Amino acid sequence: MKVSVFLSHNSKDKPFVKELARDLDNHGVRYWLDEAEIKVGESLIEKIRSGLDEVDYVAVILSPNSIASSWVQREIDVAMNQEIYGKKVKVLPIMYQKCELPGFLLGKLYVDFTDEANYEDAFKKLVNSIGVVFNQRALESNITASSLHDALDKADLINLALFSKPFHRPFQYLGMTIANAAQEVDREPNEVGNIIVDTDDCHMVLEAEGNFIQYVDIEIKKTAPQYQNREFDSEPVLASLSINPAELDLVRKQTHYHTYYDHRKKLKISVSCLYDGSPLNAGFSSKNYGA
Repeated sequence: MKVSVFLSHNSKDKPFVKELARDLDNHGVRYWLDEAEIKVGESLIEKIRSGLDEVDYVAVILSPNSIASSWVQREIDVAMNQEIYGKKVKVLPIMYQKCELPGFLLGKLYVDFTDEANYEDAFKKLVNSIGVVFNQRALESNITASSLHDALDKADLINLALFSKPFHRPFQYLGMTIANAAQEVDREPNEVGNIIVDTDDCHMVLEAEGNFIQYVDIEIKKTAPQYQNREFDSEPVLASLSINPAELDLVRKQTHYHTYYDHRKKLKISVSCLYDGSPLNAGFSSKNYGA
């Protein structure tokens, strides 16, 4: 079972937290991030408490912003009570920017991320502390991280959220059996084996050939309307699906259609405007695409 971490933070520290979340995900750690887990209309307090109940660790991102935040204080209070009363959840202080430790965290060792140049060493200490083996290859370079930051910033500018399951890195469904994919997304396949997931944010179709998912198609509803004679930026769409553009090669770009391959040329991703007035659409297929 995956180790899970609740990232308690102030919204002003979001860029750092998103980088940390991405690197945890690349190490197989499930993270709980407010914008990915809380949907419009849900009770914020109840959802946060539920999130805290479901995770193994609470990582407290410490900065002058967070120690002044009432929300962060409440999250820590709940987590500390769980730790005190013997539940498995443990509090992990993470020093992002120099600040005074809150009284209830005094005496606890913290992981020091204040020096950006030492990010890798700090991250290694963090994952080792939760029983996860550090993988240098999974930790992307500073150039890659910067590229993801840029894409996430672009997504923020157009109010495009970081989507959670089942829209998180949707190429994961490629090659799954219909039964396994249906279980993963909690939907029943239709009479031809295709699986449809429709929410206020996205419309996703997992298309089957035989007994396996061979193609994934997602409409990002909030991006409508788009027009085929207008340029668009595909990077915010990729970022919202937790895909780093630096993991990909842009091999074809037209006004209404962008095509990417992963570096091994086994995954093809297209981002497109299919018709005037439509939202942007992301498609995923997995084959060998040659040199």
